[in-house]
Amino acid sequence: MRLKLIYVCGFLLSIHYASIVYLNSSLLSKFVSGSSLNIIYAIGSAGSILMLFLTPFLFRKLGNVYSFLFFIIAEAFIVFGIGSTELGILILGLFLIYQSLESVLYFCLDIALEEETKKEGSTGGRRGLFLTAQNIAWVCAPLALALLVDDSNFKNVYYLSSLALIPVFLIILPFFKNTKFRDGHTSHALLVFHSLLKGGDKTRTIICQFLLNAFYAWMVIYLPLVLSNEMGFSWHTIGIILSIMLLPFLLFELPAGLLADKKFGEKEMLTIGFSVMALSTFVIPFIHSSNWVVWAIVLFITRMGASLVEISNESYFFKHVKAHDTGIISIFRMLRPFAYMIVPLITIPIVSSFSYSASFAFLAILPALGLAFLPKIDTK
Repeated sequence: MRLKLIYVCGFLLSIHYASIVYLNSSLLSKFVSGSSLNIIYAIGSAGSILMLFLTPFLFRKLGNVYSFLFFIIAEAFIVFGIGSTELGILILGLFLIYQSLESVLYFCLDIALEEETKKEGSTGGRRGLFLTAQNIAWVCAPLALALLVDDSNFKNVYYLSSLALIPVFLIILPFFKNTKFRDGHTSHALLVFHSLLKGGDKTRTIICQFLLNAFYAWMVIYLPLVLSNEMGFSWHTIGIILSIMLLPFLLFELPAGLLADKKFGEKEMLTIGFSVMALSTFVIPFIHSSNWVVWAIVLFITRMGASLVEISNESYFFKHVKAHDTGIISIFRMLRPFAYMIVPLITIPIVSSFSYSASFAFLAILPALGLAFLPKIDTK
């Protein structure tokens, strides 16, 4: 019962996040220039890393469920506030707080799922179901752009994002027992990070996850600007393109997770995934067609590769950790905000010298690097 509720929470949390993630850069660009936009993302992501360092401490003091409920309430009010105001300085401030809390919510769900996962042989399948529940939301949420955005007025989408957290609160409160983590079972994130520097397959998995998240960060920040500013697509069309682009996560991750458990190891799928990502992303700067179908097809292929990398890497990682390994799970979830902190900084000279679309030729380097950091020991 609780495992199914975790899947429902994953779906709702992804509705919350996915409905606005591709809007944020366009909203912020109304108030800041390109280089300042990068800095805003970097600062918010640094705040997220700090919060993930503090979260295991809050779990020990307040308990996992009470901490989760607090973050849900805070996040809901912040996103509602972003949609309710047109004051630039207030929007920027609220966005920084929102960026700081987003990864913490997923971290809390990771802990809940690990507590419900007893057999490591089923990790790929259960992770596949967990990700599939989220991916249904990722495919559906961009349609909100087509239905709710009116003349670049984004407030209704932010209201939808905020409201999606209410049922998450109502599920967590009665159905999940609050517990505190024992100090002896909790690894400090800094000590875990030091151990990862020694190398090994866990380190390789961490690097692959960072490269995947850096790919996502680059896409989230710059793809909407390419589609709206450079190609001139309406938000109605962009919403359709994004929904088609994200379909591979819904179509391929669950089968890939099951195959990783039953037949193949994760290493083969990582190889295919990174290769497809690199080749298809490199094509993007050479697309000059104003036909939205062409863009949808190429972006669909990029996510075919990313979906294989995501489920294979998550499955491999969570087969090697337990629910009490909050330190290393925290490091794993820090990779998303860390990517959002690093990518805007390294892209400042790139987007200053080239167009947004041309920058994707440089993005193709990241998944190509992933091929050099595949785990040496496969699970099959």
